[in-house]
Parts: sequence; structure tokens; C-alpha cells
Amino acid sequence: MIETIIRPEIALDDFLPIFVSSAFVLVFGSLYVGVYTAVKVNMLKKWMMVFAYFFWILTCYMLYIMGSLMHVDAFTAKALVVAMVGYLMLPHAVYYMQHRVHEENEHCDV
Repeated sequence: MIETIIRPEIALDDFLPIFVSSAFVLVFGSLYVGVYTAVKVNMLKKWMMVFAYFFWILTCYMLYIMGSLMHVDAFTAKALVVAMVGYLMLPHAVYYMQHRVHEENEHCDV
């Protein structure tokens, strides 16, 4: 016997909030990476890094709203959490690698 999973349908009134929250995921995610990058390349003062993390928190919140409106299951919710932690760490990894490559190339005797 095959077990079926009945998933609650998305209410018609939830389509606009889902669309808006998913759009804000993109906007706030871009602002997080943009502000983080601008601080790292010294276009913005270091204290402005607080805004980058604030935009990341807003991205997480919008993703939570989108997921709850779409009635995601437990596995998908865990995958979204892992994705958001990865999204938090990705710019750190990129600039760490950039810094290491810069240090290695700066100390070469060519």
C-alpha cells in the first residue's frame, strides 16, 4: 500500500503575500551582500556592517513568512534554515579566501 501525503492547499488570499515576501527575500538578500561587500572594500565605514546583518535577519524573516504561508514540510523548513546559514557564511568565506590569496601573492619573491 502506498502512503499518500495530503498537503494543505495554498489559500488564494496568500498568493500576494507569498509573492511579496519572496520578492523581499531577493531585495534584502541583495542588500545584505551589497552592504557587506561595500564595508569590506572600504566604501562604507565598518560600523555599517550592522546594517548588513540587519538585512540578513530581514531576509530570514521574509523567508519564514513565505515558508509558513506555503505550508512547507519539516524537511523543507530545515533546508531553508541550512540555506540561510550558508547565505550568512558565504560572503565571509569569499573575503577570507580573497584575503589569503592576497597575502600569498604579496609575499612572493618574483
